[in-house]
Amino acid sequence: MNTELDLSLQHHDREDDGEVRKEPKILQLDPSTYPGGIAIWGALPAIYDTSMCPPDQGVHVHARMKVGGKKSIDETFDIVEVQITDADGGKETFTVNGDDASNYNVSTILKKKVKYLQCPNCNNVHSDKYWFAVNYHQEHDCEKCGDKFVDTESSISNPVMFLKKICGDALQDRPIIDPVERKISVKQAKYPGGIQLWGSNPAIIWTSPKLEEGGIHFHGFYKRIPTPTVDETFGVLDFDDIMLDPEMVRHLMAQQGLPYLMPYLCTLICPNCHQSHFDKFDLAATPHSQHLCEYCNHEFVSPEDKELAVSNPLIDLVAQFYRTFHELFPEVVLSR
Repeated sequence: MNTELDLSLQHHDREDDGEVRKEPKILQLDPSTYPGGIAIWGALPAIYDTSMCPPDQGVHVHARMKVGGKKSIDETFDIVEVQITDADGGKETFTVNGDDASNYNVSTILKKKVKYLQCPNCNNVHSDKYWFAVNYHQEHDCEKCGDKFVDTESSISNPVMFLKKICGDALQDRPIIDPVERKISVKQAKYPGGIQLWGSNPAIIWTSPKLEEGGIHFHGFYKRIPTPTVDETFGVLDFDDIMLDPEMVRHLMAQQGLPYLMPYLCTLICPNCHQSHFDKFDLAATPHSQHLCEYCNHEFVSPEDKELAVSNPLIDLVAQFYRTFHELFPEVVLSR
């Protein structure tokens, strides 16, 4: 049963969904033409970004002609039309849009099991977004015809699960190398062109025989140009002498993709051991007042000025990183 808070958060998300879109950038992708493998992700904005690049949103695609070779495609699109050969040898086209891809990634990062549902009235493959992408529910509102329908269980639906089934890749948690063994020590002073940070997350579709790599994806720019000097995923990343936790980075990336959650995000400090508190998985997407410290098991409540809260230590750290960047490069004006 939805609480009054749940209904309020759902309403917040529906209001946020009215953004005007530009002419879409579309890729027609036939996986069979890239024997080195393809990978598709939902492109979520970087958790820290001092570059001149526009925010990355949509469907991000990698495609290679040779396994481990240079990427023929490394780009983000609004829509990807995946051409699939069915069991009878016929060709089908499945469309992946940025909203579905990004919401799938948010669900997966927060360990939510996702399926696909079809509206019994219009047969549309249903897409749960934002609050609905991280909270199981039985009643679903079809975004195409407006009909309400009920699943046999509380669930989260995303059309990309239909694509995964067709491609024989139904797993949400396939084996990956996490964290990857690469390490880097980053000083912001070395990158006047800016830095971007993302948490890695499993691809929607992955056809390469090589395992995916997990960790923190880093772009470092020596100059203020769109192409990074350093573009790599690291398992250990020291940022201005602070070791970043890949799980916190992944969580913040997902949390920033949930508009209803933004007013509740903060960094709480345990009053007993004075450690920064980290709300994970279910608690990472649900504003709450009672918190249990993962270091000393002390129970504490949110402060009076933020009665309902979701804590991620990176909220304060990212603000600190931005302050450092502005001190180092006061002449640079960031657009975000």
